[in-house]
Amino acid sequence: GGMATKSLNLNEGKGIAFYTFDEIDSASDFISTWYRKLNALDLTEEEKEEIVDEANLVFDLNIEILQELEGSPFQAIFSFAWKSFREKVGLD
Repeated sequence: GGMATKSLNLNEGKGIAFYTFDEIDSASDFISTWYRKLNALDLTEEEKEEIVDEANLVFDLNIEILQELEGSPFQAIFSFAWKSFREKVGLD
């Protein structure tokens, strides 16, 4: 929610329910754990590419939906997230 709040110049806590996950105490801890578990998987290069291809499709679909709802600032958010994902799995 913090990145969306800053990127879209939103008032604190307004318009970010989409990014709020009550079950997750710390987004940074959750993301770090998720990346650590992902990186620990014994995947072939082909499997890594399949994961990236599927994630790419999901990001593209999300961007299209959010552009219809809110406009292009969301593309910047998802582009940043996608770049981070690719870096974390060692594809950039």
